[in-house]
Amino acid sequence: MINWIDVRDFVVIKHVQVTFEPGFTVITGETGAGKSVVVDALAMLLGGRASGDLVRSGSEHAEIQADFNVSELASARDWLIQMELAGEDGECTLRRLVYPEKASRGFINGRPVAIQSLRELGALLTDIHGQHEHHRLLQREVQRAVLDDSAGIREDVQMLAETASQISQRAAELARAQSGLDTRREREALLRHQVDELKALEPDPEEYAEIGRKHARLSHTHELAQGAWQLLQELDQAETTSASSVLARAAGRLNDLAVFDTRLAALADQVDGLGAQLGEVVGELQGYSDDYAVEPDELERINQRLAALHDAGRKYRVPPEALKALLDEMSHELETLTTTVNDPQALQAELDKARRIYDKQAKMISKARQEAAQHLAKAVNDQLPSLGLAAAVFRVTLREEDAGTHSPHGLENVYFELQSGPDLAFAPLERAASGGELSRVSLAIQLTAAQATPTPSCIYDEVDVGIGGRVAEIVGQKLRALAQNQQILCITHLPQVAAQGQQHLRVTKHSGDETQVELESLDAPGRTEELARMLGGVEITAKTRAHAEELLSRTLT
Repeated sequence: MINWIDVRDFVVIKHVQVTFEPGFTVITGETGAGKSVVVDALAMLLGGRASGDLVRSGSEHAEIQADFNVSELASARDWLIQMELAGEDGECTLRRLVYPEKASRGFINGRPVAIQSLRELGALLTDIHGQHEHHRLLQREVQRAVLDDSAGIREDVQMLAETASQISQRAAELARAQSGLDTRREREALLRHQVDELKALEPDPEEYAEIGRKHARLSHTHELAQGAWQLLQELDQAETTSASSVLARAAGRLNDLAVFDTRLAALADQVDGLGAQLGEVVGELQGYSDDYAVEPDELERINQRLAALHDAGRKYRVPPEALKALLDEMSHELETLTTTVNDPQALQAELDKARRIYDKQAKMISKARQEAAQHLAKAVNDQLPSLGLAAAVFRVTLREEDAGTHSPHGLENVYFELQSGPDLAFAPLERAASGGELSRVSLAIQLTAAQATPTPSCIYDEVDVGIGGRVAEIVGQKLRALAQNQQILCITHLPQVAAQGQQHLRVTKHSGDETQVELESLDAPGRTEELARMLGGVEITAKTRAHAEELLSRTLT
């Protein structure tokens, strides 16, 4: 239940603080006094939409706080524990700051939270029925939500909506995969052929550089062999004129002369060294000369290999030395195509699985709705006679959606229908009920739904519009009866309803240099005066006071 609320600088409220009692609390006041502003503040605290124009003129921000007792509300306690926001002694304090030109801030038990957290927790703490609830009940989605709440399947419907979303996503993915399947298969076949072709070629950048050098050498074999032979002749193989023979004769002559001049012996040694170096050169040159005598088909083989590499380079529009990198790239793309997660068969299997899950969930929801529709209709019809609609009959009709649509809400639409008289046909609520009938049927539905709601507090903001007299007194009695199990807060303009309250709060607006709204708890004499005002208008007479006292005397104790 709501223990207290504190509102500062919100719309016309400068500062209002009020403590709520268990049971049935009524809030009254002159038209335009700001009765609904308190409810609006509470709705915003519980995650409702906020805007900067709600901040009182001249204030830096609006601040709304409220304290709730959750000691007997397991769902709220579990949520707080799960979010690591639990307080002490079964109490929970919510706070929200609203700024004119920046995002609002939310707090739970003094810790900052996202506004969505306020909204989630608020749904567990309080139900708020606004002034236009009877008009909202004309909306198909609202009627469905009321039935689902009555059946206790709200979470089941949310799970169904998630499954429907999965079906939609998988169907879209499958359509995309199937539309590109032929193109992908063509690409896969082309890549496989190209990869096989390049693998057979076995391109290697280092091999290409090596055979390039070898080709340059082999293509000039004749010139190299002729030149090497001529050099060998000149350096070593000519009998008298070769360089080696000349060096040998010179060394011998120097050794002979060294007998007469020992200094020449050193020169003889140097010439011998030149002869040795020349011998090494001749040996290497002889080895190269032997290489130049390679078989003639070696050059042909190299020419063919180079031609194959150049042809592949031209075909794939890359340099021959880049063929290996291209092969690696194509192999990776081919592997990706063959192992892609968007395989149509896999997607079709996932889609079929999601559809089977949907069908199972939807059938369970349909069964629950059919049972709840009968119970809801009976409970509402039990309420209607006391609300002045004894001849009216209310029913809930379920009509199947188009087969195969996988609607996020299930297999059927929900229709609230009314038979206003025994000689009239059932018709949708928006066509069958007049304005007064609609407000009373709406109230009967709300009273019925409140009996099944798990929230500990229900707030009614002038939902008794369109009724009066004896019906209004009965409505007050029904709200008071509900308050035996729930905390009921009701903003009302009807004295018959206000008289049933166990706590009576009056809202007053004071205009002057600074407009202010005050909210005060009334004692017995104050209640009599307030009810007399509501009964008599501008002039309060002894008769209206007596009528007010009579209303109070008829309330249950």
